[in-house]
Amino acid sequence: MKNCIKKYIAALALSPMLLSSCSDSFLTEYNPNNEVGETFWTSKDNVISALAGVYNPIRDHMYGYYGVYSGIWNNSMRADDLYPTRGEESWGWGVLNFTNTTESGSGTSNIWSSLYKGVQLANNFIYFSQTVPDIDKDDLDEMLGEAYFIRGFHYFLLHINFRDAIIRTLPQEVDPADRPLSSGADVLKQCEEDFRMAKSLLPKARPSSQNGRILQGAASAMLGKTLLWQGKYGEAKAELGTTITDYGYDLMDDYSQNFDNSHEFNAESVYEINYEKIDGANNDTWGDQTGPNAGMWNCIANFFAPECDKGGWYKMQPSAQLIKEFIAEERPDGANSRFDKRLYTTCFFPLYDYGEGTVEDEELAWGSITFETMWEKGLSKKLNPKPDFPQIDGKEGRFLLKKWSAWWCTAGASFYAGNEARDFNLRVMRFAEVLLLHAEACLGDNDVTGAMADINRVRVRAGLSELALTDKIEATKELRHQKLLEFAGENIRWYDLIRWYDTESALKDYLIRTKDSGQNISAMKEKHRYLPIPQGEVDGNSEVEQKAEWK
Repeated sequence: MKNCIKKYIAALALSPMLLSSCSDSFLTEYNPNNEVGETFWTSKDNVISALAGVYNPIRDHMYGYYGVYSGIWNNSMRADDLYPTRGEESWGWGVLNFTNTTESGSGTSNIWSSLYKGVQLANNFIYFSQTVPDIDKDDLDEMLGEAYFIRGFHYFLLHINFRDAIIRTLPQEVDPADRPLSSGADVLKQCEEDFRMAKSLLPKARPSSQNGRILQGAASAMLGKTLLWQGKYGEAKAELGTTITDYGYDLMDDYSQNFDNSHEFNAESVYEINYEKIDGANNDTWGDQTGPNAGMWNCIANFFAPECDKGGWYKMQPSAQLIKEFIAEERPDGANSRFDKRLYTTCFFPLYDYGEGTVEDEELAWGSITFETMWEKGLSKKLNPKPDFPQIDGKEGRFLLKKWSAWWCTAGASFYAGNEARDFNLRVMRFAEVLLLHAEACLGDNDVTGAMADINRVRVRAGLSELALTDKIEATKELRHQKLLEFAGENIRWYDLIRWYDTESALKDYLIRTKDSGQNISAMKEKHRYLPIPQGEVDGNSEVEQKAEWK
């Protein structure tokens, strides 16, 4: 069941008290018909509405926050799991081919400003909600836990994308002074504080009518992830171990059930963003998605799905490296598929080319589209050029991205269709990630046995045999291999690579080995590990200087 707080989001009218940016470099947004701040923070109903406002920016996939194309997910194609489709918008290409500047690429500034809108909404809620009389303390504490989590999550995304950030923990109205950049280490400390506070305040469970509201397990998982990012391996191992044992999470038997709308809020979902088409909301394709009539849908399928009559814009493709790693280990004799089970959800491909069934056995995308139809359509545009996929059994490798394409929706993937492809939920953190984060913490703590227990749970779900590795180097290789296969296209890989390959030469050498040369990897420098601070922030904030490597 969809949660009640979503209805508050759909009806939300943001007040000037609620929404302000990190500095004067971004315009304050407000609805002039709304209540002013002095009258807003006076009732429990308004506090609940304000909490909906704190959740609001998370859903904006078109241009900001967790943005699919012009935002974070587009920039994530610097990694080796995805191949950016060529010939797309030039303003997005600069980041991907390592030629962006502090002034180019609207995606960079959109990410920064969207994240800070979320920070300030959380700051306003944390500060002002506690001034409202006659609210039950337990109810308010739960809501404060949600706000702390969301603020910590925004700061975590600021860190992994920009490294350094401006730390603000009070509303701009209360603390209007410009603030300087804080180091990446200090930003992670802020994340840790917020997730610890969230964990102390959030409940372990809620009724299904409140699905979508953040729970204690998500705070534990993000706290563990933040500790791991800080290199606190023992603490991360302990916290993520708690996430594994104390909240009832488990892997779904069927990997594909994490990417459809029939198994939302399943046992594997640790943190999930909730979508729905709501009567009275603005469900148009374009427009502001943070106002009082904001739509409650996402555009992921449209951006990911291959082109065809029921497809999308196909902005990204599976990389050749991803396919090489998927086919490197076939399933044991007697298995009901040749390859890793996850490949069949991650990609469309002609199984009959590689010894699995016949054309007549083919699963049709969106209920009616064959692989050959999608492939031929792609060759006329999107697959020129295409990744240099490896041959299999002497035949050309032919693969198209399937994950996130809403392949199960008979109306198709396009957001112009106004269909159920636009309201399936996004699982931001899955239990599989918790397991592999815990495995990494175990390896950092020299516990290879513990790491392999986690890795093998993921391998077995994928239809692969357990491994009995005892060497830390070999176990680390397997961990990194499994993370690539498990989370291909889920906006995780780039952030792993910039942690694991911690010098410019190591990162560049890895990308040269694994990426298509047409992505200009030779131009990559150390500064490209993180995005520059948007020039508008530098110009508008008297305390901010551009990061040294971007000057």
